[in-house]
Amino acid sequence: MSQTRTHERNGEAATVRTGRPLDGDGEPVAGPVLNLDPEGRAAALFRRSSAPLVSDPAGRSWATLLERGERPELLQWLAPDAARPPAHVHPTAETFTAVEGELTVVVEGEPTRLASGETATVEPGREHTFRNDTDGVVAFRAEVPSMLMVEGLYTAWGATHERGGDGEYGSPGALRALLVGADMHDETTMTAAPVGLQRALWATVGRVARLLGRDGVEKRYLEGSFWRRHVEQPGL
Repeated sequence: MSQTRTHERNGEAATVRTGRPLDGDGEPVAGPVLNLDPEGRAAALFRRSSAPLVSDPAGRSWATLLERGERPELLQWLAPDAARPPAHVHPTAETFTAVEGELTVVVEGEPTRLASGETATVEPGREHTFRNDTDGVVAFRAEVPSMLMVEGLYTAWGATHERGGDGEYGSPGALRALLVGADMHDETTMTAAPVGLQRALWATVGRVARLLGRDGVEKRYLEGSFWRRHVEQPGL
């Protein structure tokens, strides 16, 4: 299995090229690359966690779980061309803290840029998303509502790895996304479509899919062994 620490010189700073998808033999394949500063704050946080690096190759982002429990905390990285998550709301607050670079948090359509070390808390029920408006990688911490949200994210990202390959990665699939949305609805509601329409789809298409044995959120995607098989680890 080729998961080695590779340094490249960029000016005076050495970076670790990591986070690429792996093939069945554990070898990196074409896909987004995370250029990680081994001396930076994000790398220091990663070293303190026993959880593996995970990735969303379609969304061009990476994450690791720093804390479990009632208020889990994720460390996330966004590439300069990372996809912006769909706008959504939670019944509890969510807190974002920029670690490296500047993170843009958008609340009710109003963007706020967080410099390294700055924090923003999104109050319950307020529509929000986040994005990278810079030319470099942005790292940030997110205190999310519960482990269910982590499970939902990891399911979507893990299904993306299983569906993709050879540098081509799309969404986890419309049906999987529908079922994950249904499982997460009590704490995370997407606002792109009316809630009534979403409920109708869950009650019809979703019900048929479950009867046919299709799953939404799956805890197996939280297993470290899954991500070590699918994502190149930095070996810091």
